Order: sequence, then structure tokens, then C-alpha cells
Amino acid sequence: MANMSPASRRSKRHQLLQMYGNCCCWCSKQMTNSERTIEHLVPKSLGGCNSLSNLRLACFTCNNSRGNSLFPPHLKNTFEFINKTY
Repeated sequence: MANMSPASRRSKRHQLLQMYGNCCCWCSKQMTNSERTIEHLVPKSLGGCNSLSNLRLACFTCNNSRGNSLFPPHLKNTFEFINKTY
């Protein structure tokens, strides 16, 4: 989360923990402090911002495997299926 002060980052992480708990937003895994990352739902490279509405907590594995796509590779087919059925 470049361009954000450490105090702001801690505050957002605390707010996200209160809002969503300590589960990864993609795989629902309970995370340790070292596994927990702040995830941009819409990646900054695709125009996403640092507002709380665009942030979630994700485990390092899901966040890292996702890169700048909208979904992690292990969930991409699930979301494509859902979008095709509606």
C-alpha cells in the first residue's frame, strides 16, 4: 500500500479486522499476523484506490497469486461460471 503512512496503514488494518474478522476474503482461511495482507479488490494498477470500500484482508498466498487480476487463479473459473449463468 504505497503512498500510505504506517499509522494510516495500521488504522485501516485495524478497521478491516473489526469489519471482516481475521479470515482471508478469498479462501476463508484464519490468518496469523505474518500471513495477513491488505488486499485491493480492484488492483491499484487497474484504477483501484486505498479506500476501505476497496480493501479487504487476504492471506499472503491468495494476494500474491492474484497479481493484478480481479480474482485469484483458483477462483477465476468459479466467477466466470457465475457471470455466464446470469
